[in-house]
Amino acid sequence: MKSEIKRKLGIDLRKFPNSLKTPRDKNLYNRAHSHLRKLHQQANEKRKAEKIARLNPDDGSVWKQARWCTGDKFHRPPLITSTKIVFTNQEKAEAMADSLEKQFQLNEFAAAEAEALVLRRLNKFFKRHPTDKIEPCKPSEIVQIISKLKKGKSPGIDGFTNLLLKRLPIKSIFRLVEIINAILKFHHFPKAWKTAIVVPVIKPGKNAQDPVSYRPISLRSSLSKLAGAVILTRLQEATESHMIPYQFGFRKQLSTVQQLLRITESIREGFESGWETGAVFLDIAKAFDRVWTDGLIYKLLTMRIPGSIIMLIATYLQGSLFTVRVGSNLSSERVIRAGVVQGSKVGPINIFVNDIPSPRNCQTQLCLFADDTAVMSTGTAQTIMEDLNTYLTQLGKWLIQWKIKVNTDKCQAVYFTRRRSYPNPPMLYRRPIPWSNSTKYLGVTLDKKLTYKDHIENIRNKYNGVKAHLYPLMGRKAKLSLRYKLLLYKALLRSVISYASPVWGAAAKTHIQKLETLQNSTLRMITDAPWFIRNKNIPHDLKVPTIKDFFSKLAINFLNQIDNHTNPAVRSIPTYDPTIPRKKRRPRTLLLQDNSR
Repeated sequence: MKSEIKRKLGIDLRKFPNSLKTPRDKNLYNRAHSHLRKLHQQANEKRKAEKIARLNPDDGSVWKQARWCTGDKFHRPPLITSTKIVFTNQEKAEAMADSLEKQFQLNEFAAAEAEALVLRRLNKFFKRHPTDKIEPCKPSEIVQIISKLKKGKSPGIDGFTNLLLKRLPIKSIFRLVEIINAILKFHHFPKAWKTAIVVPVIKPGKNAQDPVSYRPISLRSSLSKLAGAVILTRLQEATESHMIPYQFGFRKQLSTVQQLLRITESIREGFESGWETGAVFLDIAKAFDRVWTDGLIYKLLTMRIPGSIIMLIATYLQGSLFTVRVGSNLSSERVIRAGVVQGSKVGPINIFVNDIPSPRNCQTQLCLFADDTAVMSTGTAQTIMEDLNTYLTQLGKWLIQWKIKVNTDKCQAVYFTRRRSYPNPPMLYRRPIPWSNSTKYLGVTLDKKLTYKDHIENIRNKYNGVKAHLYPLMGRKAKLSLRYKLLLYKALLRSVISYASPVWGAAAKTHIQKLETLQNSTLRMITDAPWFIRNKNIPHDLKVPTIKDFFSKLAINFLNQIDNHTNPAVRSIPTYDPTIPRKKRRPRTLLLQDNSR
């Protein structure tokens, strides 16, 4: 535009002010320039306002804009490797691939006895062909799986999107059924579907110039995911009866919230009986990336899973490839020598840890969600430390045997008590794990007195961060309709507050009031309410329940499922009368609508 004006006027606009002779002309020019800049700014604001006003959740435009607002605007800087500094996307992709290739390796532990046992059993298994058959899939099963796929997911290396799958004609669906049934019949997963695109995502608080600071997110082909979902169904049916009851990861009708309830109710029960609880939270290094695949196949054999399924899982896990994508550039293909791909349907990490040593007494409990492991012991200080150290010694031997590495520096221990003094810290590999005042487990911060003060403070910080990102859509002057603003609040902001609320929602009134304040301030902002409107009137008029009432509603549904659950570990969660005053901080008090706390 500037070049066109310059050509027509025959002058350089940047030098035009200097060519003016009188101060009056310069003053008029500066005023005109400021006015033009203001008009340009107003036009931009009007264009953005019109764009926001046209957003609609039905066509996905609201969610797309919300993702853009809350998404990470991270720009990857040059990476520093051991030999050089890389700048281009292609060089960065290769540097990331080099780092991940070293990451997808077995932990170097001397476990000769276990290696010989696994090798002998696998050689015997692969010499014979399994005679049992896998149940073939039906077109209705494929259609049901495709209907559950999300449209916006990124495609794999073949560029085949979920949206394309949803629009396949009936003849193509039948062809897919034939291909997947051939995979099930011949117990062989095609090599073309075992290549994943890895997108590196920076870990919070890490050095962005170090290739090791990135978490690998794998994108497999949509066709591979479809076949993986079919295999997963058959694998779960074969393994469900063999799973230990306190493993809640990747299992139907079991969730992180149920495991958290199991932990906290056990601690509360100890408090009321005059006991204390010591807990160790283990950090497993590269849990998915360094799984011993031969050991995993061996454990499937010991569970007496049908040989045809084991053979298929073996071909799925072995010989996988990956390529790293940075921008639009792809690195060369590399081999995954260990581990299971994160993001794949069939990544049975919970089966690999299924034979973890069981506690020897009822006072010691084991809590698992995939690789997130917690060991608890309740009683007196002396018995707690004896039980914890005995179990950690036994666990340490098992970890070495199956080539699982634990970051002892990142493991945490919390002594749940109302006292100020602690016993000596527990030991793992002869190294003490120091006591902490709080720890974050499965997304909830547990402090030593279970007041949840730190957790609610973390919620406030996270909530305010998301709210700030969504301000262009939900601010006082934003042109988005009130109905859609409320929809964004309930979907993206209130969910930050309510995660695992049936576990901690009975916290002290002063803590819950902080969350009520967050909701009131947000509702006042999206309605652009004047100062004289009372906070209690805004939620009432918008038909938005208070945080306390919303927590009660969630707790009623959740605790009803707990009471009717079939899992032994869930059924062992203590029950009690919530009307007893000394139990006012326990989750079941949320069932009392008039609970005054």
